[in-house]
Amino acid sequence: MTASGSKSDQIYGELRDRLMQGHYQFGSVLSTYELAQEFGVSRRPVLDAAMRLASAGFIAIIPQVGLQVVMPGERQVREHFAVAGILEGAAAKLAAINATGAQLADIEVALRRCAAAAESDDVVAFATANRSFHSAVLAASGNQRLTELAKHAWDLSDFYLQNNRVSADLRKSQSEHSDIAVAISRGEPGLARELMEGHLSRFWMSEDA
Repeated sequence: MTASGSKSDQIYGELRDRLMQGHYQFGSVLSTYELAQEFGVSRRPVLDAAMRLASAGFIAIIPQVGLQVVMPGERQVREHFAVAGILEGAAAKLAAINATGAQLADIEVALRRCAAAAESDDVVAFATANRSFHSAVLAASGNQRLTELAKHAWDLSDFYLQNNRVSADLRKSQSEHSDIAVAISRGEPGLARELMEGHLSRFWMSEDA
């Protein structure tokens, strides 16, 4: 890998994390010149990173203006989480059919981590435990390509959610995780798929839904 490529990767990772954590507001405009100065590089690696971020759905590149953080509309978010639900719903279904004892144990461990984070209202810890739970379900599906596609959607999901979850949502998510885990452990593929799809699809709905 070239030095330029390495710098571009580092800048991409840093900007992606900032976007996922809500460091930049939806719709805000970022200057490639200012970013280059901040990172101590030329504009080339910044532009390379920006192209990857645009391809991933985080920003739009506006000529003569800069980089604009995407302001997601309801349809865009709804479609994203609907697709994520379909992918992970299929994984949950397969997990209910294929999961080994060790994989069921991994799901249970991740579930307990989610429960502990939800109980202590620790949003950061819950985000990490949440990924562990979904990762364990995907691993139990036994389908590597499905796993890759589902995980590819995770960063954009966090970007849309901006980690602005409240205590009640952590507990609701944990309750849904528990139901999904039970369906998988009992070998109920149809129910596992339905529960996982519902779990992910609800994130585009309004707070009152």
